[in-house]
Amino acid sequence: MKTKKRHKKRETSPATMLAEEVAALRRDLRATVRAYAARLEIDLAESMKAVASTKGAETLARDQLHEIRELTIMLRKRKLKPEIIRDLHSVTHPGAAGGASK
Repeated sequence: MKTKKRHKKRETSPATMLAEEVAALRRDLRATVRAYAARLEIDLAESMKAVASTKGAETLARDQLHEIRELTIMLRKRKLKPEIIRDLHSVTHPGAAGGASK
């Protein structure tokens, strides 16, 4: 007669399950932060390129000059917020999708 081998189930306490979930959350958060930082870096690089290619003030529209001045003041007084980068990108790339709304 064959006897069934019983596989011992790993005992998992609620605290162990919570610790595993916290570890998974940490992994997910780190991956999300890396992806988000990469997108912000791309936006900054694109904005720098657009700002560098901007001609003199005489060729810019009045509202563009106003936005540039506002952004300059905002960046000087900055507290590191992703919204600042999105605002900068939306001004330097007005037709781009996903820009910040005012």
